[in-house]
Amino acid sequence: MKNRLQGRATEKQSKMCNIVVFDEDIPKKDCRLTFVDFAPTLKYDFDTSELDSISFSEVVNYANGWLKQQDCWDVVNCETIAAIITITVDERGVITWKDILKTYTISEDTQEYKDNVRTWHVVRLCRDPVDYRVLLYRLWIRPFDPRDYNEKVRPIIPVLQYRDFEPKLLDKNNHQFESIDDVMKRLNQAINQEELNGKILNIQTLAFRADNQWQVNTETSQSRPWIGKIVYVLRVYYALGPIFDEEVGFADFIPQCLSGGSIFKRPKFESQQFILEKASKWLSDNPEINFCSAVSMDVKLKSMVSIDTKQMSAIRETGDYIRILRLAYTKPRDVPADIPESATLPPPPPVYLESRPFVLHKSYSEVKRSVNEFMNRQEWSSQAPDRYKWSLFSCETVPVFSSNSLKQSLETNSDQSFQAILSSSRSINRSEYFAVKIYFDVGYYGVDHQLPDKQGSQAPAAAAAPAVDTPTSTTSADGVGSGGDDASNDNDKRKSCTIM
Repeated sequence: MKNRLQGRATEKQSKMCNIVVFDEDIPKKDCRLTFVDFAPTLKYDFDTSELDSISFSEVVNYANGWLKQQDCWDVVNCETIAAIITITVDERGVITWKDILKTYTISEDTQEYKDNVRTWHVVRLCRDPVDYRVLLYRLWIRPFDPRDYNEKVRPIIPVLQYRDFEPKLLDKNNHQFESIDDVMKRLNQAINQEELNGKILNIQTLAFRADNQWQVNTETSQSRPWIGKIVYVLRVYYALGPIFDEEVGFADFIPQCLSGGSIFKRPKFESQQFILEKASKWLSDNPEINFCSAVSMDVKLKSMVSIDTKQMSAIRETGDYIRILRLAYTKPRDVPADIPESATLPPPPPVYLESRPFVLHKSYSEVKRSVNEFMNRQEWSSQAPDRYKWSLFSCETVPVFSSNSLKQSLETNSDQSFQAILSSSRSINRSEYFAVKIYFDVGYYGVDHQLPDKQGSQAPAAAAAPAVDTPTSTTSADGVGSGGDDASNDNDKRKSCTIM
């Protein structure tokens, strides 16, 4: 009986599609910007009692085929997202229903989620939904401008590739890896040797679950729980095309501590909106660089005085985290390391960087509609006057941690920098929601010229912004200040930008 059931389950799995595409809710009318997700399905191996899945490279190749078949989309950005997908499969192996969970906690990594999936629904041929914890591939896309093409001149469909740059393990006993500076050197060497032949769309710092020997499998399409040994890997997404004579770098913007916490009180840090203002000023002060992408990262908070954003490994257990903003940029190779202003070309206009979060409340369809409505504002129109026109920079997906009681709105929580994620029992003590962020330049006339308060509210226009330290590419700044009078007098401890 058992062998017969396993045989039926194996046959059912063999008929399942290896990849699920979430493209049904793309706006049909006047679509300006949206995203489509490609997620692998996992198959249970009864001989090894393990889950099998296709590689992430196969997911990317499938997405390229989808783009070619659609023949109408340009790609703005690519990213890898850890998510839980839910599908229902009939006896024929046909997926009859699919969804991406809007929120989840670490408690879903109990026995029923052993090896990332509620396997008994497959084993027992149950018609109930099956949940997979996967790494899905998200493409941010927008239609080609029809004014640039006709029946004779067709758009070039982008072909997407990616490459992972892992840090080298230097000391296994102390889990010491290369710093991010060393990894960036190898990345720029690969660009210089024309191994990355095309336009870079995004550089994502991904946290991969490591085994006991600190080894990671970057080709996996399965997601692992939040806790445990973590190795950070730089994943570079690019579209095949002409090779640009440029190099890439990172600029980390770190929230400063405004007041220390206690047993019953959390510390206060500068808001995400406030550090975005710092990033905007830095971009304007360094006109030789080109914005590439923006990524929000949660870094383990070991000290209120300094935060090491260059570490490439961590052990996620108990503790708190701080969210930083990491900008990836490109610059011409012949520009010196200190990125001076060009002496031969007039400087470009200042950058007024803004972001708009869209929190996932009900469904991804709702978020896509909201994003599309926002992108249909007059400021995005090609007919808008240049001084009022907005320019799209990048997009990303960010987690939003909140208590189940939702004492604060998810929008408010998305602007917080301090994250109390893991409790003493190594479980998430807050629910994890999701939001998407749009980064764009609104220009001088798109800003009300009132600086945001450090904790998120608006400050009077007369308030002066704190100066952003802009060290050279070989200088490292030490994260945040500790708050209080002593910290305010210690400029070395209050540097808030690290250039790599």
